[in-house]
Amino acid sequence: MTNTSSGPITALSAAQEQHMLFLFMPLKKGIVKKGIPTNPFGASPATTQGSATAGIDPRILTGVHFFMFYGLPADSTPTPPLPVPSFQTAKGKDLLVVISIYDRDFAPYISAFTGDDTIAKGLNGLLLIMDETGIVPDTDHSSANYIWNHGGVAKNNNGFYKLLMRYNFSDPTIPAANVFPVNTPANPKFQLGATFPGLTVGWILENYPNAQTLWPLPPPKDGITFAPSAPPPTTQ
Repeated sequence: MTNTSSGPITALSAAQEQHMLFLFMPLKKGIVKKGIPTNPFGASPATTQGSATAGIDPRILTGVHFFMFYGLPADSTPTPPLPVPSFQTAKGKDLLVVISIYDRDFAPYISAFTGDDTIAKGLNGLLLIMDETGIVPDTDHSSANYIWNHGGVAKNNNGFYKLLMRYNFSDPTIPAANVFPVNTPANPKFQLGATFPGLTVGWILENYPNAQTLWPLPPPKDGITFAPSAPPPTTQ
């Protein structure tokens, strides 16, 4: 657990660090128009509500703080509507963008998904809609095709790690920090900031007053009602 002494936190174990996942995954053309696939990396309550292991809240195991997923149809240009280039698809392929902030190192984070039958089923579905044509041969042990045909993600952890890292813009060795520079690799390709480094999902659920009442799993049937936000000023 995170240090709760009266002094400031000056060191964090790997299990207490926050990292970022930032995937650009090639999908078969036409998939996005049928509906953006469910995002298993976000570990939403709808995904994890039936997957508790040994009484442990699955949100603690996955350690997901935030997630976003965005589907882009093949050959869509430009999008989103910005005055500069942004997300772009590979020729003839749809694109699924996934962003997540998660606890722990990359391997145990992914293992929390592949080791859970309910979530692994969703990940196996993702393998079926990926299009790695021209990127990696089907015979490669880290290809979506190989993993699907050899027992899925649960039986091919290492191959699935490699598949994800092939499309992960993020560097999982860079921790979220509140002071820069931090002990990251030389010449890091980005800086990841955090207001409260070390504040894990597990710590929140185990220590925040009435956490399980405020954020039960599963959540209320209709979820939380959010007040509408004011529209941003026009950029035109």
